Amino acid sequence: MGKEDLMGYLTELREIILAERQAAKELEVDKLVELTAQKECLLKKILPLSNAAEQLTLSEKELSETVYSENLRNAYFFWSALKWVRESMGFIGDKMYPESYEENGSVIKGRYSGALLSGRV
Repeated sequence: MGKEDLMGYLTELREIILAERQAAKELEVDKLVELTAQKECLLKKILPLSNAAEQLTLSEKELSETVYSENLRNAYFFWSALKWVRESMGFIGDKMYPESYEENGSVIKGRYSGALLSGRV
């Protein structure tokens, strides 16, 4: 395994990252798990070549920057999707446990127990 393999590995990594995003958009969890395993395996192959990073050709630098930006784009996509899920769960939790009133008229805030996440409905 030499530096000549780096361009092929980076190209394959870019394709996996793009496929990973598409699988996430289509909610294909099994495909996403498979792609993540492929990406981890590929990164293990790339790691020993990282010592040669100072000697990258222009095309290797451009491709590595593309891989970096696409991976960052995926990270933001996952972060925003999970943020939306958390906000949705909070909204649903608020509706499941509405505020109520004590005998003296003061408000008792409902408690969110995460029933939807635990499978208990």
